[in-house]
Amino acid sequence: MNRGMIAIAGNTARDVMRQTVFYVIAGGGAALVLCSFSFTLFAFGDESVMIRDMGISTITMCCLALASLSAANSISGELERGTIVMLLSKPVGKNSVVVGKYFGILVAVSVIFVLMGAILTCSLCMQASLGGHTGFSAAFAQVGYPTVFQLVFSFFPIAILCAIAIAGSIFLGMVSNLCCCMAIYIFGNLTSYFQGALRMGGEWPAWCLVPFFMVFPNLEDFSAVGEKFGSLSLYQVALLMVYAVLYTTFVILLSCELFDRKEC
Repeated sequence: MNRGMIAIAGNTARDVMRQTVFYVIAGGGAALVLCSFSFTLFAFGDESVMIRDMGISTITMCCLALASLSAANSISGELERGTIVMLLSKPVGKNSVVVGKYFGILVAVSVIFVLMGAILTCSLCMQASLGGHTGFSAAFAQVGYPTVFQLVFSFFPIAILCAIAIAGSIFLGMVSNLCCCMAIYIFGNLTSYFQGALRMGGEWPAWCLVPFFMVFPNLEDFSAVGEKFGSLSLYQVALLMVYAVLYTTFVILLSCELFDRKEC
């Protein structure tokens, strides 16, 4: 990363963290994570699993909302205000603007993600330690490690949706971009449904789904990591990580190409 890209990323992260919505999402998300400990009346002995799933879902949705809201207006807002011309008049390329804004938003989102993730993990470990009369390290090995593992994979969909929102902000307004991101997120979590529908209609070959998976990311596998914890092989874990990195890189490169061709 060059100096211009780092400067844009730093300014973008500071701008996001100065907004009121940043603190509303951070405070509201942390409160919801703590409140999830009181929603386990019908867990029947699986309180920690239920709390973990509810907490991770809350953290993911809060961070997705912040990333989408911040990225959806990142470039389109600059174009509307005309500040992009002043920015590009400096020794900063268009590619640096796209990549810098992406990483800046991701840094700001990571602050909330780590904060709420630490609250959830520590609360679960304290509950397991007090309930089982064990040490904190033993409680972490029991409930903390699976929580951290699932949290790591919950961050990948956030990074993917943030990149998609950045790409959409080049041509779309904030509302239209958010609607597109919501549709992509919904379809990305319905991959197994489309695979099942394809198998039921036997005359369709499997490659018919290739265009679908090229447009819509396979987000369902990331959300299912918690259910498959303990049964995933190292190869499957690495494959999910590589897929997330490659898809995000492709979207960012496409965004750079589209923004480079756009007249400012």
